[in-house]
Amino acid sequence: MSRCVLERLEGGERAVVRAIQRRALHLAVVGGPLLLLCRPDVPLAPNAFAVDVEPDAALEDQGFRVGHVVSFSGGAPSGHDADWRIALETAVPWEPRPAIAPITPRDLAHRVRGTRAVVVAEGAGESLLPLLWARERGVHGLGSEFAGRAGRAARRLCDAAIRDDASAVARAAVGLAGLGPGLTPSGDDLLAGFVAAWTLVGDALAVDHAARARVTGAVLAGAARGASPLGRIWLEHACRGELLEPMTRFIATLLAPDACGLDAAVRDALAIGSSSGTDWMVGFLLGSTAMLEATTAVRSW
Repeated sequence: MSRCVLERLEGGERAVVRAIQRRALHLAVVGGPLLLLCRPDVPLAPNAFAVDVEPDAALEDQGFRVGHVVSFSGGAPSGHDADWRIALETAVPWEPRPAIAPITPRDLAHRVRGTRAVVVAEGAGESLLPLLWARERGVHGLGSEFAGRAGRAARRLCDAAIRDDASAVARAAVGLAGLGPGLTPSGDDLLAGFVAAWTLVGDALAVDHAARARVTGAVLAGAARGASPLGRIWLEHACRGELLEPMTRFIATLLAPDACGLDAAVRDALAIGSSSGTDWMVGFLLGSTAMLEATTAVRSW
């Protein structure tokens, strides 16, 4: 269970099942955020916890239904009190904020180049992958109106972040939030990766916290209305450096003293969803590059 979920659920809380997928449920806590209840084979998110159910069966086949009440209090459910009980006292905490070490701009630039190479070679084709070379070649000819719109907004986002122009950052985020199909649209994933870079890479480079908070706060404010419910929550977590499990491992590896196993960690992050992992990595690479350009003379590629 994510440390964030444990902190949010102090006991006596209840949630209602709002949506059911094969491997995860969406739980709405009264007066609180959206939580994810997952099968044990699903990578954890910062707002998620896994339960010990049959790993290959759909959660609906386990008896979960939309409208069911899930209790996080002690004791077994009785009468109409709740349909399910989650025993928090047996939970194993998981930390969604990766441990990082200080890094020099030159070392980071070298690792960003290696990460980009893997993403370009193995990223999902139906994604925002072309945006990685849009800044060098322009946004024309990106292959679709969708990619062209995302490319223009992403370029404005990077340029505004470099200038520390919070108003322009927010306007660029408006153009990306909710853009594209999926449970978490491509634009939401890109923004989450961008914010993760400014939060965690900025920590590793010891960049002024207040300056970074202006950028990440502006992204969150600009995306607030257009982002999907799940995308908005993951953006809020990214502002605090709290990420999905594969992304946590990737950044911990990227910013470790030796970066051993970096290529494998990149591939694990790319494997999230049909294109979510790729779109998140595109945002992270754009964000890391923008931060290097804003704070140093080192170019990442």
